[in-house]
Order: sequence, then C-alpha cells, then structure tokens
Amino acid sequence: MPRNRSVARRNLLLRRGIAAAVGVVLLVAMILNTNFLTAAQVEELGPETFDPVATADELWQQAGDLSFSPVGEVLTAVQEDPQAAAEEFGAQEPSEGSYVFAVEFSGTVTEADGDTLRLEVDGAPERTPLLLPVGTAVNGTVLRDALGFRFADAPGQTEFQYVGDELKRKMLEQVEAQLPDPASAAGKQITGTGVIAVALTGDSAPPEAKPVNIQPVEIEVSE
Repeated sequence: MPRNRSVARRNLLLRRGIAAAVGVVLLVAMILNTNFLTAAQVEELGPETFDPVATADELWQQAGDLSFSPVGEVLTAVQEDPQAAAEEFGAQEPSEGSYVFAVEFSGTVTEADGDTLRLEVDGAPERTPLLLPVGTAVNGTVLRDALGFRFADAPGQTEFQYVGDELKRKMLEQVEAQLPDPASAAGKQITGTGVIAVALTGDSAPPEAKPVNIQPVEIEVSE
C-alpha cells in the first residue's frame, strides 16, 4: 500500500508539472503575440481633442463655396412664403422656425459708420432696411449655422460658441482688409457675399420693415 501511494503521488506531481509547463508555454506564446503600445500610440487611440480654432479654420475655407443667391430674390421669396423660400434657396435650419440663407449683393452704401453700413440694393424689398455689419455687430454664429455646423458636432455649448467666435474673428479680418475705414464708405459701390438669418413669427415671415443684417463673407468697395 505505501508503494501504491508513492506511485500515485508521483503521478499527481507529474500531471501538475505538465500542466504548469503547458501554462508557461501558453503565457510565453501570448506575450510573443501581444503588441505593446507606446504612450503616444495609446494617446492616438483615445478620443480626439476638439479644437474650435482648427474647426473654424476648416469651416472658413468652405465659406466661399456656399451657394449664394441674390439677396433681393431671397427676401422677396421669404416675405411671400418662408418655408418655400428655404427649400428653393437651400437654406439651413439650425432650429425650428429659424433659417439661414447664403446671399450675394451689389449696390450702394447710403449710410456708414464704424460699425454698420446701410445698403441700397436693386431688387430688394423697398421697405426692408439692409444692413451690413462691419464691426462689433458681426456675428460668426450665423455663418457657422449657414455652413451646417451643428451643436452635436461640438463636445458642448462652450466649444460650440467658440467656433462662432473664431469665425467672427475671421470675418472681421476679411472686412478690415477690404474696408479699413468703414465710415468713409458712404456713397460708394459695394458688392459681396454673406449670410442672413430669418426667424419666423409662428409660421409667418418677419415684418417687411424689420432690418436684415447681411453677415459678411466677402466684400469689395469701389468709388
């Protein structure tokens, strides 16, 4: 009996040894087949950091490719049927009852100060004042919306707003390059492109007498 127990014990130890050896072999094989990442590679695999400046740069490059329509035609259509006008001219709808149109214009600067130009444009509704912000009233969020950038495209409200702020900075740089002294523009001819925001009252168009701000994308002023 003692001899049988000794044999059984040796067999048990042998089986355990074989199992341990197999485990070691498998562990070594797993290690050899594992790709270990550097810290830089791990960082690359993580979520990308949102950069509002880079995002605004990319959007600004696309601004000139918007499909611009004559502002007079757009406003006339909006006052007749806002929803139909939005469909006809491919307006963006950043929120319900709010549309953004890409427009082009050519006319005369009838009034000018350091912040706003008032325009007279052939074909535009006579009762609708047309204003071109060239200072603090420039609004980058309207251009952001016109380019189709949505709240869901940013991590949060702050970053979403930063994109609009950066676009405003670029718009102002463009204006200052073309018109360093806005107050001197009165009586001059002006052509350009921009975007306008239209907010409905219920399902109705805004009143005809409500001023329309054309947020500038490109402008050119001549004598």
